[in-house]
Amino acid sequence: MLENAESVIKRLKKETNHLSDIVYREKFIKKTKIYIVYNEPLTSSDKISDFIIRSLSQISSHHLRAEDLLHTIQNDISNFKVEIIEKYDDLCLYLHRGFTAILIEGEKHALVLETRADIKRGISNPQTENTLRGAKDSLVEDYQTNIALIKKRIKTNDLWIENLDIGKYTHTLIGVLSIHGVVKNDLLDKVVKKLEKIDIDGIVSSDMIKNLIEKENKSVFPTIQTTERPDTISRALLAGKIVIIVDNSPYALIIPGVLNDYFKTMEDVYGKSLNVSFTRIVKVIAFWIALLGPGIYIALITYNQEMIPTDLLVNFAIQRDSVPFPAFFEALMMMLSFEILRESDLRVPSFTGSALSIVGALILGEAAVNAGIVSPIMIIVVAITAISSLPFTEVDLIAALRWYRILFMVGGSFLGLVGIVVVFIYFITKLASTESFGKPYLLPFAPFESIGFKNSFIKFPTSKLRKRSPYLSDNTTRMKEVSHENN
Repeated sequence: MLENAESVIKRLKKETNHLSDIVYREKFIKKTKIYIVYNEPLTSSDKISDFIIRSLSQISSHHLRAEDLLHTIQNDISNFKVEIIEKYDDLCLYLHRGFTAILIEGEKHALVLETRADIKRGISNPQTENTLRGAKDSLVEDYQTNIALIKKRIKTNDLWIENLDIGKYTHTLIGVLSIHGVVKNDLLDKVVKKLEKIDIDGIVSSDMIKNLIEKENKSVFPTIQTTERPDTISRALLAGKIVIIVDNSPYALIIPGVLNDYFKTMEDVYGKSLNVSFTRIVKVIAFWIALLGPGIYIALITYNQEMIPTDLLVNFAIQRDSVPFPAFFEALMMMLSFEILRESDLRVPSFTGSALSIVGALILGEAAVNAGIVSPIMIIVVAITAISSLPFTEVDLIAALRWYRILFMVGGSFLGLVGIVVVFIYFITKLASTESFGKPYLLPFAPFESIGFKNSFIKFPTSKLRKRSPYLSDNTTRMKEVSHENN
């Protein structure tokens, strides 16, 4: 229970070091003192004056007993969200979330009223997941706005949201979204239990949640998908997945996340199956080029020259004649230069970033070739490798490709193509043993699952995608069979 109102005010002032942002206003209603307390930067002065102060002035003219004051204010005050609280910790939490508290002298309960200021960013276009024909809205830093963007698309009572409060000092609001009757309950329980076990000073972004609940040291590949698109979230929920929304973060987490998910985009939903299949195959080819390109070149030029046509081998030898470094060091140096340029492109202001990196790459590449530090073919190999990683927007996936690319380069430089094969076996074994919350990471290929295979690298027509994956949902029926008699 709350203490005496005056004692609560003294305690609050002491604990906040008499913070000037917290405003304390006294008012009398029928000789009973009440305190109006709010956190000024988080609240709207218009809401407080128009709804709370004006309503209290009208209530003061009523004939009522002091013991009925709490319930009279609760019933008559002009505010759409009013709650009664009885704990001091709840009072502090509501104040720091932009609510206004009303404490009544002699009353062990307090009222909190929603008066939050509109300090959120407006809904804008997606920044990292662009699409030509899809929806143009994206998540923002406001929790309620993000929930609204999802509810606007999924209009059902079966959209369940479990709210959690995580962070000793931040008290960050976390929402776990799922569709009841579609999601597997054991998966939902596992996710919620992992979140409830988090004991940390504060959560400032969804990526912190991601790192805390996934086994980040087990695999460098991401096992939780990150997205800023409400339509991607809606599609994941309908498939039986779980979505985590974090207050103050414009990115949501989709669980589980398997490797096949990173070859799909929302653009695939709007395209014909043949066109989408071609695009996905291109992405698969780009994935393997980004992973194996430098390693295979190093293996061929260092150990397995007999596999290169004679004329081409002579051309390579002429180009590398003046290069004083081995192929591995040459490739590593150019890849490091590219990563520095890419990181610079991300950090410098947008109006200079792209031009700066393009000019830097051109000048650096030409100067390196003219100086005899690297060969022209190495510039081509590194450039193709860099371009092949661009179709993927997930930062953790790009980082995973980078680490394994270096591993393939090491294998190729020591054992040639045999080293490439050895590292490849390790790579596939590692992926096959990786799980995302109990789900195999190589679904629907290992283990093979026919329903998921229809929407993997090859996309079947939408009318054929009538089932959900049994690995994600026990309710596998997604669509009744579509008739095409009129066609």
